[in-house]
Amino acid sequence: MTNTISTLARVDWQRLASFTIKNPRQAFINAVVAYLVFRQAAKGVRVLSVYGVQHVLAFLWKKVAGGVIRHLRRAPGAGTVVQKNIAKVIKDIEEKMIADVPGESKFLTIPDTAMSDEEILTVLRRRQNEAGIDWKNGRVSGAVYHGGEELGRLTSEAYAMFSLTNPLHPGVFPGLRRIEAEVVRMVVDLYNGSSECCGTTTSGGTESIIMAVRAHVVWGREARGLETPNIVVPITAHAAFDKAAEYFGIGITHVPVDPKTQRVDIRAMKRVIDSNTVLIVGSSATYPHGVADDLVALSDLAVKHKIGFHIDSCLGSFIMPFLKEAGFPEVVCDFRLPGVTSISCDTHKYGFAPKGTSVVMYSNKQLRHYQYFTIATWPGGIYASPTIAGSRCGAVIAACWAAMTKMGRDG
Repeated sequence: MTNTISTLARVDWQRLASFTIKNPRQAFINAVVAYLVFRQAAKGVRVLSVYGVQHVLAFLWKKVAGGVIRHLRRAPGAGTVVQKNIAKVIKDIEEKMIADVPGESKFLTIPDTAMSDEEILTVLRRRQNEAGIDWKNGRVSGAVYHGGEELGRLTSEAYAMFSLTNPLHPGVFPGLRRIEAEVVRMVVDLYNGSSECCGTTTSGGTESIIMAVRAHVVWGREARGLETPNIVVPITAHAAFDKAAEYFGIGITHVPVDPKTQRVDIRAMKRVIDSNTVLIVGSSATYPHGVADDLVALSDLAVKHKIGFHIDSCLGSFIMPFLKEAGFPEVVCDFRLPGVTSISCDTHKYGFAPKGTSVVMYSNKQLRHYQYFTIATWPGGIYASPTIAGSRCGAVIAACWAAMTKMGRDG
């Protein structure tokens, strides 16, 4: 039996060789088609192994249903009906959110004559509490992080002192440069960073995440020669990772979470990491559930595959590092984990700094370098900026420094 199989195999190979020699063009086409079929089949198997049959069928149903709806909308008259309904919904939202206030003036053009200071402040005072929501007493979850009236007065004074400064010009504002560097260093120290760890301030958690993704994408392209880098994130990761993937035109894979713990499925994460993956992500903690992913296991994965690992601690910010001191089980979410290459931490949440401040941290200066944008061929001269914005408001950085030094570790 074995000899028969071997003989048949040799005959098949001989026939294949003969066909290839006689029909090289067709043989090439067959090989390409076989490769594409195999590639798609392997991709399908991987998707099934990660998400399961039920999820994949639901995804396919959404795809099919979406395609049918798009075709229906192109049908004569159908598009008009859909647009009318959309317009009605938008109008309802606008009427609820930006409704006219009786007796309130509208300023749609620059006034012909200057308004007095008192007139301006009167309008601003009215509009400050237009919604009538008591956010000062904690009635708005996730929108306002209020550190108290005393801290508010201090940060406002610091803001006023630096209202005209711009960190884009450190030679003009060296004191602001020092303040920014100290804010970064204080946060790095909070997250147990070594002397090699570093970072920059940003306008918020979204920009911190986008900058971390950019740094790893550029690293993948320049240091590893990858043409199509991708990132792997839990489905509970902040939407800013999707935003970054869309901005940079890179692939992003969403990994399911355990239905009970809501932590990312580590086995599923293992299956989707490939040779083009430059970054995996874990949260400390997640926005949907307030849960910290298994950061130790994710760190081990990053070390094994020699890829980046970002911890999004924008929400956990100034809470997670103090869990142990507060008498709760410690969650290690910092640079003590060997696989961690970047961390995002919002100072404008539980650091009580004014909105528009966050810190993105890196395990080393070389990785931070990939975040920067520089161009030397612009006719206006050398242009360089560490973050998305060019000019930035130095006032929020100064107010952030004031809030952190006023609160102190004991606060």
